[in-house]
Amino acid sequence: MGLRHLSLRTLALIFLLFLVKAQADVFRTGIHTASHRSKNPVTGAPRVIWYDNKRPRGDVVLVSCDELYFIEHAVPLIASARESENDIHVHVVNPQESFFKVAPLVAKQVGQISVSFSYEETNISSLDNATYYACNRFMIAEQILNKAERILILDADLLILSHLDFPPEKSLGLFTRESAEGTSGWVKEGTKLLAGIVFLTKDTSGFIRGVNNRITAYGLRWYVDQVSLHEQYVEDGWDHSDRFYEFNRDESKWFDWEFKPDSKIWVGKGERKYTNAAYVAKKKFFQKMIEI
Repeated sequence: MGLRHLSLRTLALIFLLFLVKAQADVFRTGIHTASHRSKNPVTGAPRVIWYDNKRPRGDVVLVSCDELYFIEHAVPLIASARESENDIHVHVVNPQESFFKVAPLVAKQVGQISVSFSYEETNISSLDNATYYACNRFMIAEQILNKAERILILDADLLILSHLDFPPEKSLGLFTRESAEGTSGWVKEGTKLLAGIVFLTKDTSGFIRGVNNRITAYGLRWYVDQVSLHEQYVEDGWDHSDRFYEFNRDESKWFDWEFKPDSKIWVGKGERKYTNAAYVAKKKFFQKMIEI
């Protein structure tokens, strides 16, 4: 029986079932339709505004946060960078009065390391703020790479315990892993790496540009940064490149959320940043080093 013999009501029902199936496929695979993107659209990288005439140079740790995280987490992180002798650049999303008061006080207490600041003025009132903050460091990375030689992108709520020697003769570094157990679709793709540590060089400016294009295409949705990083990593063939550095190595001790004393970085994941006695004590130790 041809479609011309079906009633309009039957055809409408078939069309409705088709739409329902298509919608289910979208959620199962994680692919966004235009309607999904419109809920949290991003229009590309925000414009970086330099705080003063100081620019990141050479090998630089890069973090991004809002003003509250700057005061609570970035200041002790800067103190830990001072003790570990790592230069650091801090980018702040939509800073208010507190940032402009605290930044010059911090800058006077950083010893021999270089600390630089930037910020942006972006209307995020209609966006998923948590996801925007998570993605922001990658969205501004290429602009920072225009000044620095190599950057190590980190979470703002962590502490550096020993000097971070950037991977020699490598162009890209990620912390890859198996997907979280029991996940599927978008979440399975989003848990194939941790976005809390990413190493970039001028050779990988095209990589991070591709990541940002994916974030823009997908729109702001939780895990979009991790999905975009992993997809670009695979598409560019970094999983088979000898210029790739894997941070997920037992012997490297780069990234630790169990707070072992011989680790390079302590990561304040989730509530641990407030409840773990070792992390809280170490954070207070660094907080006392910089008076604000």
